[in-house]
Amino acid sequence: MTVRAAAVNWNLRKIRSDGQFWNHAYEFLEQADNDGAQLVVFPELFSLELLSLEPQLKEKDSPRYLVQYWNDIVQWLTRMAQNSGMAIVGGSHFYEAEDGYLNVCPIAYPDGKVYLQEKNKLTVYERNDWSLLGGFGVQPLPGRLGVSVCYDCEFPEGVRVLAENGMLIHAVPAWTETRRGFQRVRWSCQARAVENQTFVIHSSLVGDIGKEPVPESYGTSAIIAPSMAPFPMEAILAESKLNEDDVIVAGLDIDALFASRNEGEVMNWQDRDCSTWELQGDGDGHAPWVI
Repeated sequence: MTVRAAAVNWNLRKIRSDGQFWNHAYEFLEQADNDGAQLVVFPELFSLELLSLEPQLKEKDSPRYLVQYWNDIVQWLTRMAQNSGMAIVGGSHFYEAEDGYLNVCPIAYPDGKVYLQEKNKLTVYERNDWSLLGGFGVQPLPGRLGVSVCYDCEFPEGVRVLAENGMLIHAVPAWTETRRGFQRVRWSCQARAVENQTFVIHSSLVGDIGKEPVPESYGTSAIIAPSMAPFPMEAILAESKLNEDDVIVAGLDIDALFASRNEGEVMNWQDRDCSTWELQGDGDGHAPWVI
């Protein structure tokens, strides 16, 4: 079985109406659909493009302003998934809870159902400047899919829980301002692909709005396989152009994934340690294997 998956590399535009924002989003879906995608992944907080409409808005007020679009975005994703037949990992957006704002990814399916995955781990900026709330866990999704919003992918424990519960395709909607930030997320995506022997779809938000909170961004989007046969030597099935609008599509061969788990030169998934690693020695060099 092969799943055709797409990753969106969204370059922020200077827009003058929210209609231009919706058209921008639709262009990506249309291209993915034309390329035969069954699953498409959008980047984290692509709704930041709407901040162009409020140039005087203070950066700390971005969540309060953008949360007004939450319902419209979810309804649009639902409609697009039903009309196209694609499952859509809808990036992430600000969601208003009782105690404050969260960063939440809506995942829309062709049957009209929408699942929500919160971002659990927050960056310093999200905590201090935006005062966001962290989420409370992960959930496996239909289609053996799992989602980690950006920073969450840098912590293997949550992704391992998803893999232990059947995830084979790991979607990572991301937004990274600097090259170092991008590298942290990309390298983490590759590490999760190796240790769990899953596919990983990394979708990046790039560009800028000319001021905080997006003075710059950096990245590409990629569809990643485990680094083992029968996948390509570089373990990248497709990669977008750097810092430009792009949609990439690749086939995720599920049978080949299981073959890599069962017949590979190493078997990271089978050899995972389900117990707790124990510290040997007393920390002062008095360990069993010190000469």
